[in-house]
Amino acid sequence: MRTSLTAFCKSHGLPKTTVYRDCQRLGIDTANGLDDEAIARLNLEYGIVDAPAAPEPAAIAPDEIVPTGFIRSGQLPTVESRKIILPAGFDPNAMVRLFDGVVGQSTDTEKLLAIADRAIEAACSAMDAKVQEQRERLSRAERDAETLAGKIAAARTDLTVKALESRLLAERQTSATQRTEDLFGNLMAMGKPDSGDSQP
Repeated sequence: MRTSLTAFCKSHGLPKTTVYRDCQRLGIDTANGLDDEAIARLNLEYGIVDAPAAPEPAAIAPDEIVPTGFIRSGQLPTVESRKIILPAGFDPNAMVRLFDGVVGQSTDTEKLLAIADRAIEAACSAMDAKVQEQRERLSRAERDAETLAGKIAAARTDLTVKALESRLLAERQTSATQRTEDLFGNLMAMGKPDSGDSQP
């Protein structure tokens, strides 16, 4: 049979936070309560010696007379000792509710801590993955920027050389065209009759 950490601390008057921290240090799992082995280790840790369980007092029935000696007469002989009988149907819980109607709420805070640890671990893992992906993307972008800069520089040089070659070719083309036109003009001039020639 397992005993809750709260019950163990309460029965020995120990602060729960201290016992929980020591359980973590000793490797004792408290999620499902403490088994006999865990209780024995904690007893050894805190020097607790379990006393034999005291016999439970006999319950007093509602209509049973209060045991002898429960009410003692005073020293004055004029005071008469009277026996008191609990009224039938007496409910001590009803008396408690009369003075204290507050009902507290309890949550397994150890499980909340475990869930919080898992949530934080998942968030950190997700953030690590995001940062790693950002680093890889940045590395690729920087590498591609360097590659593109090299391509642009090479293309600029290549295009400058080709533009110069195009300009030279254009000049030679123009020169060759003009020479051809001049030669053609000379050829056409050969076929013109002289102005002094008469027609037969």
